[in-house]
Amino acid sequence: MLFREGILAIFVRNQSEHPMNEHVKSQAIRFGSIAGGLALAYTLMAYLVDLTLMTNPWVGILFWVVTLILLIIAVSRAKAAMGGFISFKEAFSTFIVAYVIYALITTAFSMLLFNVVDTAAAAELQEMIIESSVGMMESFGAGEEQIEQSVEAMESQNSFGVMGLLQSFFWGIVGYAVIGLIVAAFMKKNKPDFLEEEVS
Repeated sequence: MLFREGILAIFVRNQSEHPMNEHVKSQAIRFGSIAGGLALAYTLMAYLVDLTLMTNPWVGILFWVVTLILLIIAVSRAKAAMGGFISFKEAFSTFIVAYVIYALITTAFSMLLFNVVDTAAAAELQEMIIESSVGMMESFGAGEEQIEQSVEAMESQNSFGVMGLLQSFFWGIVGYAVIGLIVAAFMKKNKPDFLEEEVS
């Protein structure tokens, strides 16, 4: 608890001393909300039409690509709004803040849907995921013992429970932070010294 409060205090102090650039903030909010809205709309459609749509690995890959593209566009738009220049910190901040907004939207909606509105759907989805995983492992020639161990591990986890969703949320931030570092390194373009002097 003390550690978490200490981290929060450092973050708040840093924001007060070095407030986030308005272009970074606006583009992160905009594209994070767009990505989250798209994912929310698809989840709701799949829930109403056919739950198997949520277990399709190709759809998962497609949404991963779309989300990544939207986050990169957010960085690009922030860069353009700042005259074609963006620091590494600003590029990374745009990317990761946009992702956090996206993740907050999707996680909050999933928590509400699968833990309050329809807990039976969560159990059904968990079973579908296990069946899909077993089929995939069999197609790759996995042994029966290996499959049984994997099934036991999946059955012991509730991917759509509150703790499961929170774990996915935080691990997602870690994963996208790594991607964000790479994107920021490629997209950064520092303002030349003579332009800095003109502004000052």
